[in-house]
Amino acid sequence: KFYHLHQQRWDSERMTIEPLTESHDNFANYKVMVRRSSREMIEEVASLMESADAVYRMEAQGPPLPRLVFDRHLYQPLVLEGDDKLKTTPVGLNDSEKNFVNTLRAYCHNGADLSGKELFLLRNLSRGKGIGFFKTAGFYPDFILWVKYAGGSQKVVFVEPHGMRNDDPPPNNDKVDLYLALRDLSDHITQKDGQEVFLDSYVISATPYEELSKKWGEGWTRERFAKKHVLFEDDMDAGIAALLAPRNELERRISTSYPYPLAHGYGLLTSVVDPRDIYREQLRFAENILAFLASVSLALLREDDQEKAKLDLKKYWSGGISTGDWKEVIQRCSKVFAGYKDVPLAIAIQKLKIGSEQKGFGRDIIELIRAKNDYKHDRGPTELEDMAKASDEVQEKLRRCMQALGFFADYPMHETESSDVDRDQRARTGNLFLRLNDGQLPLHPFIASATCPRCRDTETYFVDAWDTKKGTVRLKSFERGHTISSTGISDALTDWLN
Repeated sequence: KFYHLHQQRWDSERMTIEPLTESHDNFANYKVMVRRSSREMIEEVASLMESADAVYRMEAQGPPLPRLVFDRHLYQPLVLEGDDKLKTTPVGLNDSEKNFVNTLRAYCHNGADLSGKELFLLRNLSRGKGIGFFKTAGFYPDFILWVKYAGGSQKVVFVEPHGMRNDDPPPNNDKVDLYLALRDLSDHITQKDGQEVFLDSYVISATPYEELSKKWGEGWTRERFAKKHVLFEDDMDAGIAALLAPRNELERRISTSYPYPLAHGYGLLTSVVDPRDIYREQLRFAENILAFLASVSLALLREDDQEKAKLDLKKYWSGGISTGDWKEVIQRCSKVFAGYKDVPLAIAIQKLKIGSEQKGFGRDIIELIRAKNDYKHDRGPTELEDMAKASDEVQEKLRRCMQALGFFADYPMHETESSDVDRDQRARTGNLFLRLNDGQLPLHPFIASATCPRCRDTETYFVDAWDTKKGTVRLKSFERGHTISSTGISDALTDWLN
């Protein structure tokens, strides 16, 4: 059992997209079993089989064979659970599964706007036949829903209707969190094969909202459940629309095209559950946006323009740089970039107009800085409801900022193999670049990768503080905010300034 579980986990990490054919094990013939003593039931089933066409065209709620017919399902009929006198293999749909199919069918047949969409449903069978996700110890969602859009892209949604009385909230619920892993898998497939297929998942709770929200604790509103891809049977009109909606285009571009520190940080916000944790992480990401943008600006700055920019980096970094300092670095570099007509990335940064605090990107940035300073000095929201409201407002500002930074999709970040490390044997030197139209932009020493001694993962770091007397730099990771010290980066900064 241990071996098979780990083998399945290994397999799931290497999943690919393949065409669905009629030979797939999900297209299984039903086997009907009746007790020998139930003579009347046997005769009814035999009679039904003689008029087999009716089985495919007509549904029935009662014996001998309760079933649903839905023209968007890839085979007919869908057999329902019956009484003890009759058993089927595969087993019939239970009540929550039946309710989902009925709701989806009513949505499609009652005038919903499906223009530009084709949809198909397939029941996903269990172990040995269906599609499972092994990191969750063998989770086989009940249904697979395909949505094909007019532009040619597809969305594949794994839907799991079931009661949740015994379920824990995320992050301790792999079934609920499956959508996060599927988004990563989608991006991996897109980058590897170029296929525009978005994978997603939803859990549809048969447990009423009032009961589950009480069990999961304070702050679990319907909106918060929906953000975590948990829908409820009693509110599925809006839920079906969410299942069929295409992937947000901005989120897709960020996830697949933006440089890693921006893409990872923004994507991470979707995995945080508690509004208090989300708010803190949102403000940390706001700092990361400024740190990344300022670090790239410094990397772009020509040697003979350092004095013109009037940057006092030693002062900024002397006790730990603030978000306001990062903004000033970008602003001073932007003034110089106005003359960089032959460097599109520099011009794009200059056009952000980060110093304009009355509108656009500049206004959002200054409001994010204020929110972070208020939070740091305990002036921010404290009650859960106020925190959730503030989080929504900050998220919208972050969304607009990321939209304004869309030009970074044209400048992917890449890492070269490098065996060179600084003299602390920590930060790798000169291995991170932005790919430009006419070459590449080295990000060292302002951004570097290193193995974090705390989490043992390779992380991406920016310069957070610089002690020039001791000749050490404190680096902070974009991923988790972990810090390490480096003398090698200190040496490189000294060389850059000189």
